[in-house]
Amino acid sequence: FTAFFFLAQEFTTESTIQLLIQDFGYIGVMIAGIIGGLNTFIPIPAASFTPLFIAAGLSLPLIILMLTLGTLIADYVGYALGHVSREIIKLTHPKLFTFFLTLEEQHHHFVLPLVFFYAAIMPIPNEIILIPLALSGIRFRTMIIPLVFGNLISQAALSYGFTSLFD
Repeated sequence: FTAFFFLAQEFTTESTIQLLIQDFGYIGVMIAGIIGGLNTFIPIPAASFTPLFIAAGLSLPLIILMLTLGTLIADYVGYALGHVSREIIKLTHPKLFTFFLTLEEQHHHFVLPLVFFYAAIMPIPNEIILIPLALSGIRFRTMIIPLVFGNLISQAALSYGFTSLFD
């Protein structure tokens, strides 16, 4: 992560990189949000690219919105993975499946605050909680509002933080 930070700092002055970012524009920012949101093996937040996006002439508020949208798409992909694998987990790991069902039944009132605070505060991909929630049968549309606001807060804080570090 530290090596990436210093490499990104060097790229902010590289005109070829800036032109490439300008070519992809806000769609590229959204794609970075999707990749960053799904990257559970090396969780480097897509917001760490914000100084590069700004150096290429993109607007910070639109960067934050596109990163939020990209992260939300990644969240849906993770949720869908949990939803699709629900029957497989039910057959192959019945105790684990029962645990998720019991957890949701006994503590369903904590789900929305958990989703919001996890998305807003944790710099780890949201799929870590969304896949188990999908396995427990919670609908994605139930979690959409907390995810949107949690992701927006997270992306704004990270984007402003990384921008400040570069300044």
